[in-house]
Amino acid sequence: MQILFNTIMIEPNKWSDDKTPQRPLAELLPALSDAGFDSLEIWQYHASSLDTRGISHLASILREHAQTAVGLGAYPFLHLEGPEGDEATNRLGRLIAYAASIGVSIFKVFPGRVPSARADKAIWARSILQLRGIAQQLAERNMILTLETHGNTLCDTEESTLRILAELEGLGNIGICFQPYTDQDTDAAIAFYTTLAPHVRHIHLQNRSSAAGGSCCLLAEGDWLDYTRLLPAIKNSGYDGPLSLEFTANMPTPQDGASDLSNTLDNALKDRSFVLETWDR
Repeated sequence: MQILFNTIMIEPNKWSDDKTPQRPLAELLPALSDAGFDSLEIWQYHASSLDTRGISHLASILREHAQTAVGLGAYPFLHLEGPEGDEATNRLGRLIAYAASIGVSIFKVFPGRVPSARADKAIWARSILQLRGIAQQLAERNMILTLETHGNTLCDTEESTLRILAELEGLGNIGICFQPYTDQDTDAAIAFYTTLAPHVRHIHLQNRSSAAGGSCCLLAEGDWLDYTRLLPAIKNSGYDGPLSLEFTANMPTPQDGASDLSNTLDNALKDRSFVLETWDR
């Protein structure tokens, strides 16, 4: 089992409309290294906002601090057609090339930006075609493609997730990034995971507190999910892949900026310790 630090956690603009990073990730990597985080999942916009010189610099800083970009998380539009679709495909191809240049082995995507209940035959067909093309590009670069279980995507229910896996059957580098978004229902999350377990290659960890209005919090303190139950269920399934710390308590806001990450990193360290302790029980 490997614990990753997801760089979305330290970006103040992660939920803004344009997603423009406040500071280049290369400037923040030393703080992550000092905190002991050497295995990372890179948020799409920390890479896609760069030009080729910038991505080369990011690769250099990763090497300098002996950090590994295990994963990169992307949010593609898969259903677009015509010039818009061509532009989205080109942008994604550029991001795949960037991921390869920084040594990524897991390329995680939102399976489109359309809820499965609203996806008609044309959207499904276009999305499957796009995913097959993405998987092929990644296979040529020795990367795997993981599809994140998430609301408002084609993997937003158990039924739709199994459907997309069936339609992509035969591709050897496809798996699931399990995002346990089933709020306040640990039993449902465990059942969903158990169904998908043979396909899971990557897991996101986050928790939320209803007492704090649904805000992100420490994994051990939220009531969105009981990780003292979910993590053992994952381990007992035989899973031994990456667990990515996605969100925690006291993350930087646009008003705070990304100049002082100490509180966020301290909380991420608490989450890492909690995961290790719970995993080893």
